[in-house]
Amino acid sequence: MSDSPELKAAYQRLEGAINEVTRLEGFKGVLVEWVIVAASQRYDEDGDGITQIGVLVPDGGGQVPYHRIMGLLDYALTRQRAEILNDDE
Repeated sequence: MSDSPELKAAYQRLEGAINEVTRLEGFKGVLVEWVIVAASQRYDEDGDGITQIGVLVPDGGGQVPYHRIMGLLDYALTRQRAEILNDDE
């Protein structure tokens, strides 16, 4: 993560918001890890669509090992696929 005070403060607010949302959603215990996948869409000067996809982790990275991030994402994807299968039944 950049040493920018503004970016550091934004990540602190983000983590606070994630803590609040998980509490309101009924999560119990202490938030230990989180990953956010974000996508944005824009158009270049030729009118071609460009999609940017990024992953946000605590403090902008470096604190959560890749194998933990990948495990969280894989688990979430597996759960989403199971939900889709259950919806189709």
